[in-house]
Amino acid sequence: MPNNSSAAKASRKVRMESLLKREIASFIHRDLRDPRLGFLTITRVVMSGDLQLATCHYTVLGKESDRKLALIALNGARGRIINAFAPVLRTRLLPKLRFAYDEEEDRRQAMEDLIRRARASDPEQRQEDEPSQDHGDNPGAGH
Repeated sequence: MPNNSSAAKASRKVRMESLLKREIASFIHRDLRDPRLGFLTITRVVMSGDLQLATCHYTVLGKESDRKLALIALNGARGRIINAFAPVLRTRLLPKLRFAYDEEEDRRQAMEDLIRRARASDPEQRQEDEPSQDHGDNPGAGH
């Protein structure tokens, strides 16, 4: 059973991850004017257990080359991004920041596409999805 100290650490970690995600996304959207960032979304931030490393996961609309360009731009702006969130973080030591493309988002999208295609090819599902033909719109029906 976890003690209060470990529960407090876990809660602090979750709060820091949420705060960093919000601050990093806001700074990128508001202050970074780099065309390589295109349609970039910060999907999540994951802190290490000791809170010394923050991995910022992102997605970007486009091809593999767009992902790589976005990573170059993010790495180039790393110092500015850290300086932007430092005042609100209120920790003695700032975490190191690294960026990683969020593969989970691609897997989630691929799974949704598979489900959508499976539903489209299932005749029973198509019948359930189609609106019923008898909505009482035909005044002579059933009277």
